Amino acid sequence: MYKKYLLPLALILALAMGIYWLKPLLKGEIGNALIILIRSGLLFGFGLSLNVGKKRRYETWVRKVIISFVFIFFLIWDLGYIMIPELKAVFNSLGINGYIVYLIYIYCGWSFFD
Repeated sequence: MYKKYLLPLALILALAMGIYWLKPLLKGEIGNALIILIRSGLLFGFGLSLNVGKKRRYETWVRKVIISFVFIFFLIWDLGYIMIPELKAVFNSLGINGYIVYLIYIYCGWSFFD
């Protein structure tokens, strides 16, 4: 029961409290970048915690590499280091911004060990 329900709940609470406490302390561009890194790491960890205790369906390393690249791409995109106008227009038309990116972090964490 702990691994299935309490661990994901504890990670959600850690995410909320950690970001709430760190936002006033971290100011400027570096502070914003650190908040994004912490948020994406905790969301990825939340996705990993959803798979605790399950048997892995796929034993391939290629899948993990692809998921890692997707995670790193969206992390760099969220930090603002990649700005491709055409891709940004496609993302905006599909509604891929804000919380959708956070859901992609969670999905990457969940599917990393699936």
